[in-house]
Amino acid sequence: MAAASPPGDAERSAGVRSGTAASLRPSTPRRPTKPWSSEDRLSFRSLRFGAAAASCLALQLKGRNVTRIDLGNNQLGDNAAAAIASLIHALPKLKSLLLAGNILGPAGVKEIATSELESNETLEHLALGEPKRQRPNYVTTEGLQALLLSLARNARRKIASLELSCTALRADAGKALADFLETDSVLTSLDVSGNCFTSEGISTLLPACAKLKRLDIAETSCRGELIHAKLCDLLQKTEALAELSIAFNLLEPRPLRRIARALSSCAPLLTLNMASTGMETEGVIALADGLVNSQVSNLRDLDISENNISEIEAAVHVAKIIAQTKLQSLRLNRNPLGDAGVCELADALGSEPCPPLHSLELGSCRVAHLGASMMFMALRENPMLLTLRLSDNLLDDMLDITLIEALHHIQQLHLDSNRLSHRKLSKIAELCARNRHRVRTKEPRALGKQIKSLLPQEAMLKQHKLQAAKDSAEVFVRVSAQSIAGEELRQLRLGMMKSAKQTEQKIATLEATLLQRRDYLDSIKDALAETARACEIEIAEKTEVLMQKENQLSDLQARVTDLEAQLARRRAQHPKLLAEIREEISAALPKTEELKAQEEEMRRELKALQDKSLIGFKP
Repeated sequence: MAAASPPGDAERSAGVRSGTAASLRPSTPRRPTKPWSSEDRLSFRSLRFGAAAASCLALQLKGRNVTRIDLGNNQLGDNAAAAIASLIHALPKLKSLLLAGNILGPAGVKEIATSELESNETLEHLALGEPKRQRPNYVTTEGLQALLLSLARNARRKIASLELSCTALRADAGKALADFLETDSVLTSLDVSGNCFTSEGISTLLPACAKLKRLDIAETSCRGELIHAKLCDLLQKTEALAELSIAFNLLEPRPLRRIARALSSCAPLLTLNMASTGMETEGVIALADGLVNSQVSNLRDLDISENNISEIEAAVHVAKIIAQTKLQSLRLNRNPLGDAGVCELADALGSEPCPPLHSLELGSCRVAHLGASMMFMALRENPMLLTLRLSDNLLDDMLDITLIEALHHIQQLHLDSNRLSHRKLSKIAELCARNRHRVRTKEPRALGKQIKSLLPQEAMLKQHKLQAAKDSAEVFVRVSAQSIAGEELRQLRLGMMKSAKQTEQKIATLEATLLQRRDYLDSIKDALAETARACEIEIAEKTEVLMQKENQLSDLQARVTDLEAQLARRRAQHPKLLAEIREEISAALPKTEELKAQEEEMRRELKALQDKSLIGFKP
């Protein structure tokens, strides 16, 4: 029984261990994306629906403005996959669909994905699993791959949140999810808790999660020694991750120190769940040192329940976290702190300046009268703490009720599962209700003052709205003119493009013609070069013959000169010989003339060859 909330709500929030497997899950409440109204959300949870009921539901709700529908914990199965797809198609404004606990297998998931999710443009949240293990869906890696393939094919999809808790996924599913996340920019929330990913699957998945805002890898059978490197890289690299759960995984002390340092340097992280991770004293000290000394940490919500925190040293460091950080919610359930540890926390809550902590849970922490009394006395002057949970502890009717009566700010005080009488619990509930009423009565007066102070601003706002309307009209006129100018510019660009295209065609034609002429000139040049080489060879041959003839002529002239000299000598000496020599000269003269004629002929031939080699040559 709870003093300030219904018993069922207390059991859900306290997270006290029970006989079911669901009690091992963290007590962090699910955060709806918007405040749903009764008109746009429907719940058919645990009604034992089958395929026929789902088909009837699709017909009855067709065209309705339903934005959220819960079909969890029914008996739908793979046979109802077509009916579920029809239901999605029949609801044009559906944003959230909960299908957890319906024994859906890979075949059913594949049918839903291929028939509807490949084209759906409204669905934002899809839940195929949840922490409660009642008729879980056996999606497996095969079904997951089909689902991710359909989502990847839908370029206009809006599914930003995907819950796959307890859906029989294994290590190979980590690779499929990582490949999808590397190319995806829509998904921001992923829950794969309660699946046996092991360290291998989680190590594969973590590097691809830098764009996510929420990641839940609780109870995935991974170990800190094997995943701490990838997890630290993610925490240092991410600029979006605001909520992280690594609960119910064994994080050894050594890697936990490294993880704590990375957590303290992750500025976007607001919510952290490290319940049942085997932190103990060493882990708490490492986490506290990191958070207290961090200049960038903005952590607001911390769950370190069920971590065997019992030593005073650990409690002292938890008190440091409360007093020296911006933490607003702290859950320490199922840690044997005892009275000594709670007294340390009480000292931190009673310190100045007042810590910003709003909610503190100490369920199943072995708190007795001394610890509770110290806590109540510390909270008398603390206006910040509004919710305190002391469920399932060692309190009884000997608890001094006057200490609780002095608490004027506490609005929720949970004392269920203690040995307190119904009368005392009722009185405590009345005190909490009185505090809540006091806050509510103060709010209208404060709002009245605020409204009065805002009246001048309202008048100014009206003037600004009027001016904004005029500006909007002017903007409309200018936008219209801009549209007309844009159309003219578009036509002008089209004309320029057409002209440029014609010019390009002309240039291409001229280039082709020039290329042909260049080829023709190259062929003529090659022919001239070949002719020149042949003429050079012939000229060389003729020149050699001419030189031979010139040599012969020179020899003959020299011989004539010698003969003339001999003739002159012999003319004087031998008149008879002179007559003979003259006869020889007369005989040699025709031959000389013949050689001269041959020389002249050869010169003409040589000139003709030179002229022939220069035919068609233009320098």
